[in-house]
Formats: sequence, structure tokens, C-alpha cells
Amino acid sequence: MGFKEALEIIRANQIHSPREFAKLMWPDSDGWKHHHKTGRGSSCGTMMAMAAGGLLGKLRYRGLIRTPWHDDYGSYYSLTEKGRQYIQ
Repeated sequence: MGFKEALEIIRANQIHSPREFAKLMWPDSDGWKHHHKTGRGSSCGTMMAMAAGGLLGKLRYRGLIRTPWHDDYGSYYSLTEKGRQYIQ
């Protein structure tokens, strides 16, 4: 699964967080079943959001997406013009 698939998912959905993106990008991954220790017990699927955050960071670094926290373009991830051109 590469950048094109990720950009198509972002284009088709209003994604507000890395966890939402992970659910759309890797819905059937075994990573959702893994339990990870946290400071107050355990959490299931935590690393999936971390992986999604890494991929979203790479897309932003390349100028393909806008993030809701760093840009005033809305409260969800969106494609830049460069991102739109990348998937055509």
C-alpha cells in the first residue's frame, strides 16, 4: 500500500485523526488485535495509529496533504494541489 492509495483515502473521506486514517487504510490488519502496555493498563491497536501518523507525516513532508493541526484549511486532512496531481 503506497502513497496513491493513502491519498485516495484522504480525498474520499473527512479524516480528523491518525487513528481514523489507520482504520480506513488497514482495516483487516492483525495490528488491531495486539495489546500494548501503556502507563495505565493496556490498549489494543495503539501502534496502528502510530504507523498511520508516520505515513501522514511523510505525505505532509512531501507537500501532498494539509494537516488540521498545522494549517487553517479545516479540521480534517486534505489534499494539496500537488497531492491531487500525484494521484492522476
